[in-house]
Amino acid sequence: MFLKAVLLSLAFVAIASVQAETQPDQISQIVWDYFNKLSANAKDAMEQLQNSELNQQFNTLLQDKLGEVSTRTNDLTKKILPFAMELPTRLVQDSERLKTQIQREMEELRVQIQPFAEQVNQKMTDNVQTLKKHVVPYTSELQTHLSENVEQLQQQLAPFVQQLDEAMKENLKSLQTDIIPLANQFKDKVNQQVDNIKGQLIPYADRIQGKIDEHIEELRKTLTPFATGAQDQLNRQLESLAFQMKKNVEQLRTKISENTEDLKQKLTPFAEDIQGKIPGNSEELYQSLTKVRGQMNQHIEEFRRNIGPQGEAFNTALVQHLEELKKKLGSHSGEIEDHLGLLEKGLRDKVNSFFSSLQESQEEMPADPKP
Repeated sequence: MFLKAVLLSLAFVAIASVQAETQPDQISQIVWDYFNKLSANAKDAMEQLQNSELNQQFNTLLQDKLGEVSTRTNDLTKKILPFAMELPTRLVQDSERLKTQIQREMEELRVQIQPFAEQVNQKMTDNVQTLKKHVVPYTSELQTHLSENVEQLQQQLAPFVQQLDEAMKENLKSLQTDIIPLANQFKDKVNQQVDNIKGQLIPYADRIQGKIDEHIEELRKTLTPFATGAQDQLNRQLESLAFQMKKNVEQLRTKISENTEDLKQKLTPFAEDIQGKIPGNSEELYQSLTKVRGQMNQHIEEFRRNIGPQGEAFNTALVQHLEELKKKLGSHSGEIEDHLGLLEKGLRDKVNSFFSSLQESQEEMPADPKP
């Protein structure tokens, strides 16, 4: 049963969070992924979540895990696990309530801006163009820096491969003396250059987030005069827009981080493979060097292909969010799930608030006495 797997994951992640092995966002993500896979029938979902057999299994799991942790961690787990296990139920309940609320608020907002429909439509169109003007240069610059960094990485690593090849051909009797230092230097250069790529690309996501924050505030100022009787409703829509755009920034940042780490994990083993072949015969070593030459650039190009399209996809996602808001403001749009962005934001806020309060309370408590 999918639900059982979800709750088991929640249990382990919640317990791991006690020992600072995970982040609150991981709990939020597990619950949100589960929610997205639920059937449209919320009643069935609630019946699954309230299943007494499942609850008994998690109580047993909790007791088993508590035997492995300290008294202080035991107390923390007793607080965290029930909170985490209740999240799916709360989410289903909140979804129905929030959906009704947002539909009502959206209709109230439309009524307020209807007399200015043409002006609002033009303002939203202008806002889309402004967003493109502000954000596209950053993603274009990211693409340029990506290409420059990939070329630099290839240039930095190529001489090491050449030197390894020459050392093997010229002096088979002193392989350990000549090749081991070169292999170590190759590994160090990979770590240094890939970390440098990550360090140069990640800040673009941070700068884009700053531009988005400014853009949302400008949009608020632009639309406020048309929604004087529904300012709270407008703010809620902009809050949802800001959250969705922030998620896109986080996804861009994650893509860069994950792909740079993946590149590092693919390149550094080459050095270890070469070192492992030195005690053997020269044929195995030659095969290892051939493997390095053949696969090194392949992995680097794969990295470029994975990161390259992210900028354009990011731009498209931001524009789509604005176009959806424009559509909602212009006419009734029952097909757009207005409440989902706010629902996910509420989930994350709830989890982060819980863990912040828990951390503050633990900082005020004395540590476990040493045995």
